[in-house]
Amino acid sequence: MTETPPKPRRKCLICSVPVVAAHFGMDCCRACASFFKRRKLSGKKFACRAGDRKCLVVKDDKFMCRRCRFDRCIEVGMIYDGPLRVNKKGADLMENSPSSSDTASPSTSRGHESILERIGREYNSSVDRRRVQEERILGECEDRKLVPHPTQKIYLANYRTSVQTYNVCVAETLIFFREAFPSLLELSKQERDLLFKGYIAKFSMIESHYRTRKVWGEVKRYCMGSVLICVDLECTERWLGEEDGGENRLELLESIRSYSNDQFALVLPMLNKAQITSKEFYALLALVLCEIDSSSHIPDYVLAAVDEIRAEVFEDLQRYYKEEMGLSDFSTRLGNLMTLNHTIQECNSLFQEFFRMNTTIFDLNQSEDLIKELFS
Repeated sequence: MTETPPKPRRKCLICSVPVVAAHFGMDCCRACASFFKRRKLSGKKFACRAGDRKCLVVKDDKFMCRRCRFDRCIEVGMIYDGPLRVNKKGADLMENSPSSSDTASPSTSRGHESILERIGREYNSSVDRRRVQEERILGECEDRKLVPHPTQKIYLANYRTSVQTYNVCVAETLIFFREAFPSLLELSKQERDLLFKGYIAKFSMIESHYRTRKVWGEVKRYCMGSVLICVDLECTERWLGEEDGGENRLELLESIRSYSNDQFALVLPMLNKAQITSKEFYALLALVLCEIDSSSHIPDYVLAAVDEIRAEVFEDLQRYYKEEMGLSDFSTRLGNLMTLNHTIQECNSLFQEFFRMNTTIFDLNQSEDLIKELFS
């Protein structure tokens, strides 16, 4: 008689204690759920005990930092959408105002476009524009080569077409960034510039991995570099010709292979496990924006603007899980999505290291000028 394998232990996404039931639609303990609800009801704001908002949130800590505990609740997507306390003045105003049945809020009215719908619309419009420009680039490439694919026209990338399509991607992603996140237009040009420069690499990574899996399934040979071109990872020599690589070409190619393998080893298992939908992909395009390196010296009010985007995405995600997917407990899906988000941050660190080691093959001056021009 075969033994039934033990079920994996569920842990609170906030403080990591074991849990057996979901609260607010996710794996969190009753204590953390109650703490979050009390904080939302009271409206109190807490200061970080250490001052750097990096405290560990563990149940055994006698003096758990309330600010970092609340931040952790927000980070994992916790939302309390129940009734909030209203003061006497507010209650009088409500009595004299039209009833909620007469005036639906923008977030609940049928005609309102949610943030995930806006991201999806702008992303797909961006892809359509990129496809047209990439077709023109490939049409002017004399040595273009189709890669065998049952349903799509996919071309093999080389260094020169990669640089050209990357510049197109930078320009179009900047337009997407502006249109998908209009609240950021209230920031200064310099602040938007900082956010975008931290965003473009992560956007490119998650799009590349998502598109690769969508086009090639679990085939590990090809990696989509843009909308229409891919890199043959089993033959990177085709990507970087002898005239482009210089005297260190072979070492560079080995570095590219190693970097690609590390990226796939991190992301592919998580993508296979998460099986994200298109709407979860749109959410991820926003969540990678919201993960900001603490060393980037972003002002607090800019972080607050980004936090508002994160909260809006989580609220829309919960509605999507409940209403469109019919899930009462969506902690697994949301947990997988957040793990994938953190994995992209790891990939970004790998990319920064790889880029620093191999800057000789990247000509980003044109892209930097384009960023400055489009932000002005």
